Amino acid sequence: MKNISACAAIAVLLCTNTVEAFSHVNGKGSIRCSTHLYAAEASKSRRDFFSVGIVSTGVAIASTILLSPLPCVADVSDGNALPQGAAQFSRVLKVRSQLQSVAKRVTEQPSEINKAEWDKIDDFLRTVYSSGEDMKVIAKGIYDPTKKTKADEDIKLLQSLVQVAQKPISKQDAAGFGVVAAKADNLFEEFFDLLRDIPDEL
Repeated sequence: MKNISACAAIAVLLCTNTVEAFSHVNGKGSIRCSTHLYAAEASKSRRDFFSVGIVSTGVAIASTILLSPLPCVADVSDGNALPQGAAQFSRVLKVRSQLQSVAKRVTEQPSEINKAEWDKIDDFLRTVYSSGEDMKVIAKGIYDPTKKTKADEDIKLLQSLVQVAQKPISKQDAAGFGVVAAKADNLFEEFFDLLRDIPDEL
């Protein structure tokens, strides 16, 4: 082991002396040696820079993933969306409320309603008609045969009233529309009464 250490020390001294001698003999040798050392240091610096850069980038990406808020995706399993039946029920309630507001506007302020607004009311009737489809889904939860039959009849009559309501709208007949809207509201009320015995999970 001592012999190996001694040989290593001699080799280092020889290398050092050779470089020094070469630098004295030829100035270019010094330049080449310096250039070589500079290039080695520059290469090491670049490696260190890229290593630090890669680590920093990885940390930044990981931080972004961990800290960024998750997208608001409705998931029934997480309780963020209404289950089948409840969603339809919510829409039907909303349509009924809107119909009441429209009927009040038409009957109390008929002189303020222009043709453009009458056209919008006509478009709204399509929404009322579509609510009948939601009511059909809800009615599937009615297990009493008598109530189920009554619910189906109310739904069919409601959709028929929507078609009837188009006539007073085309004539801009506020009173006539008010009568049809009142009948439709009563059908909504009857339908909701039939749902009182439906299990809560629906």
